[in-house]
Amino acid sequence: MFVRIGLLFCSLLLLLNTVSAQKKTAPPRPSQTSDTVRVVQIKKTNTFYYKTVDSVTQLQILSGNVEVWQGGTKFFADSVVYNEKTNYMQAYGNVHINESDSVNIYSQYLQYDGAKKLATFRDKVKLSDGNSTLYTDEMDYDMNGKVGSYKDGGRIESKQTTLYSKQGFYYADIKDVYFIGNVKMSDPEVALASDSLLYNTNSQVATFIAPTTIKSGNSIINTREGYYDLKLKKAKFGSRSRMQDSTSTMIADDFAFDDKTGYGEARGNVQYKDTAQGALLFSNRVFFNKEKKNFLATEKPVMVVVQNKDSVYIAADTIYSGLMKDLAQFKDGYIKAFDTVKGKQVLKVDSLISRDSSQQKLEQDVAVSDSIAPVVVKDTVTASIVTVKPVLKKDSIVDNKPPPLKTKPTLALNDSTTVLPKDSNAVVITDTLQQRKRSKAETDTLRFITAFRNVRIFNDSLQAVADSLFYSGVDSIFQLFHNPIAWSKGSQVTGDTIFIYTENKKPKRMYVFENAMLVQGVKENAEFFNQIKGRTINGYFKDGELDFVNAKGTAESIYYAQDDDSAYIGMNRTTADMIDMFFQKRSPHKVKYSSSVKGITYPIRQLPANQKKLPNFKWLESKRPKNKLELFL
Repeated sequence: MFVRIGLLFCSLLLLLNTVSAQKKTAPPRPSQTSDTVRVVQIKKTNTFYYKTVDSVTQLQILSGNVEVWQGGTKFFADSVVYNEKTNYMQAYGNVHINESDSVNIYSQYLQYDGAKKLATFRDKVKLSDGNSTLYTDEMDYDMNGKVGSYKDGGRIESKQTTLYSKQGFYYADIKDVYFIGNVKMSDPEVALASDSLLYNTNSQVATFIAPTTIKSGNSIINTREGYYDLKLKKAKFGSRSRMQDSTSTMIADDFAFDDKTGYGEARGNVQYKDTAQGALLFSNRVFFNKEKKNFLATEKPVMVVVQNKDSVYIAADTIYSGLMKDLAQFKDGYIKAFDTVKGKQVLKVDSLISRDSSQQKLEQDVAVSDSIAPVVVKDTVTASIVTVKPVLKKDSIVDNKPPPLKTKPTLALNDSTTVLPKDSNAVVITDTLQQRKRSKAETDTLRFITAFRNVRIFNDSLQAVADSLFYSGVDSIFQLFHNPIAWSKGSQVTGDTIFIYTENKKPKRMYVFENAMLVQGVKENAEFFNQIKGRTINGYFKDGELDFVNAKGTAESIYYAQDDDSAYIGMNRTTADMIDMFFQKRSPHKVKYSSSVKGITYPIRQLPANQKKLPNFKWLESKRPKNKLELFL
């Protein structure tokens, strides 16, 4: 009996121990003091009491200098109503939340779900992170993700910058603000408008993610992609952006520029338009200064001097253009050429597009040399034109004296040191190419152009190639250097240097320095060429066609004479101190020889092969630009 009772008692003890052991190993019930759900701790208040709403709801009422905590977040308010059971709180009057001493939020009303750590602020809401301040009328704030959002308009003030949008999201951890809808930004130097924008309050970098219009100084920029660093005043744009001001427009795949210095870079199918002076530029890479309005174009640049029907196209390896007021800074000539063949010094060109504001400058070496120096224009002699047609006889020698005049005197163009033959009755008139006087203010705003290496020019009236070029909007003269060649209709002109004077952007006069030579193909026979050669050549155009040529200094000429039926009857080869040749319908019509004349005329069927060409004759038609599209290839 006692044994049975003892065994039963032992079994009960064993069962109780087992139950007790099971209770110790079971997981604890989540408490409100765990990391997942923190209870609100009341730290300070002037008045505190309970209010029972119903059998299941009891509220804690706090008023006067209320301070409550939840973890690392501190709440301050004039009064607070707190439901401990639901962990829900409402705060009224001078609400202030300090989150981990990094973010401060102010308002006049707060609803706070302590379980989800979600807050809603209303009435005069202000959020500050030490770098900027957000203002709005209503804002939701997630304490877990540290993300604030507003939907009915808000603005952020960061130092001197203010941003506004209809809707926004603020990320406290990374200091980013995502603005959506009617975004506007104002700054003492920059203003923008967009549909969407990202802005970092710490770095002060605005990132563009939607069509955006930016006003910086006198420039207006349209872009869809890129950023603007308000602290460093540097920017980068992509997605075929546009930059324009009152006088110019530039479009490119990518832009980068520094607002402090005005320097910038455009890359990828760059198009530049100067509306004030009628100039266009096409290139794949352009360095520019938007303040000084100058640019350096590389990678197949083509510049167009625009006019209504006959624009001038200029292509080269490198094209530089600026305003005349800045030309004086180039003390060693018009400008130092960017020599890709034999550089004497190295110019550092900073690529802005290949880096951003946080990277070191990347520099590209561009070799340069002093290949262009100012050319001193020597006094020229413009000869008189007389309507004398040489009398051609078989195997005849041209007389030293010019034949007597049989027609009325014609007009001669007067140059700086015009010398007229004693027996000439030509009438002197003033050169019609004299430029009107401009004020210094007007001259300073005109543009000059320099082009280097493999220069090609195309115009319906005239084409040319050269090693380098200079053009000034003041005198409208194209200056071609280093073995230039110019073509007008069927005529070819070569020399050491060629000046092409334009009027209303059409060729009006051409002046060739040293080793000057004009060659004209005779259409009926590819082996026949009219030629005129001299130390210098002056040529004048009429309606875009060569009208009169004066060769001076050991001048020589070859031309094929025609009879009244336009049949070729012979070749005349003559040397003289000066030769004047007048053209009609693109062919020599009248010729005059002055001083030390010596020549011979050969019958057309008895032309010596070694007399058909003047010394250093070259027919360079293969180098001639055939159309404007060729310059873009």
